Amino acid sequence: MKSKNQGLGDKVAAITKATGIEKIVKTFFGDDCGCIERRDRLNKMFRRPVKMMDAAQRKFFEEEIMARYKKSQNLTRHVGDAFYKLYEDLLNKKKSRTTCASCNKNMYIELLKIYESSCDE
Repeated sequence: MKSKNQGLGDKVAAITKATGIEKIVKTFFGDDCGCIERRDRLNKMFRRPVKMMDAAQRKFFEEEIMARYKKSQNLTRHVGDAFYKLYEDLLNKKKSRTTCASCNKNMYIELLKIYESSCDE
């Protein structure tokens, strides 16, 4: 599994580089403008260690989770356990099994975003 970026600092750095802001700042303030320290600080404050889904995880998500979730939002015990395991593995968050529909839907939405990002690579 590949890690995309470490957190908000990496996202800001990618945006400033893509838009040319990084080059302008370095022109005025030099190479030691404090950008690396700010990036690291933002990463520590807003870190989200998200991993991308591998091919097997994408297949499981498509065939078991997406297909069932679109129909009824009910998962069998076996698929539900795998759903929680996938969530914990990819987001490094420990979740207790719940029957709360909105909690499970939020987890599904987070996994769907990871799935979509994984398909883009």
